[in-house]
Amino acid sequence: MIITISRQFGSNGQEIGRQLAEYLDIGYYNKEIMLYIAQQIGVRPEFFEEDNMNEAGFYNVGRNNWLSNMTELSVNAQVFEMAKEMIQGIAQTESAVIVGRCADFILKDNPNCIKVYCYSDLKDRIHIAKTEYKVPKRKVQRFVEQQDKKRAGFYEFYTNQRWGTRYNYDLMLNTSMLSTQEAVEILASLFDQKMGVTSIKGAYKDQYLSHKIQDLSQSR
Repeated sequence: MIITISRQFGSNGQEIGRQLAEYLDIGYYNKEIMLYIAQQIGVRPEFFEEDNMNEAGFYNVGRNNWLSNMTELSVNAQVFEMAKEMIQGIAQTESAVIVGRCADFILKDNPNCIKVYCYSDLKDRIHIAKTEYKVPKRKVQRFVEQQDKKRAGFYEFYTNQRWGTRYNYDLMLNTSMLSTQEAVEILASLFDQKMGVTSIKGAYKDQYLSHKIQDLSQSR
């Protein structure tokens, strides 16, 4: 069983995914997918940070990289196909939470996939950007809006679907109305129903905590 999590920037979807994977003791894939691809194509992991993504959702090739001999479109298309192959492989071998990377679209025909979209009020997302990501107050709203624009551009180019449209998901969570724990418990209950078993939960708390620390440090 795979749970894919798409999310607005600052909606806490990434943290919900991390805690859910720990709670269920299943795989968690976020940065790992792009780290693997970085190794395969010979670029530094920083190539796949959101700071290197333009508003159309493409990673910038730049002039000082061997990839400059390739078009931006061809590089990004290659990256997407590699991520797609890896996500499909994960779905065939284990239960896991996969954050982002158009995983909901890639696995749209997989009956063992729960597709989730997390959203929240702009004021709450601005607060997270200021407190967790240390974005200056004068820039924070534009920063949040730009991150969403990048994610939408990436998703819509590769899927030909509108990012955040309810028809693409099984469940949409307003995280302004739910605590992280409440969201985790809702998704864990749905996971159990789909699996037809009651799983043992919460035995491996904080096993993926290093992901959160790394993601926050890179975002700064």
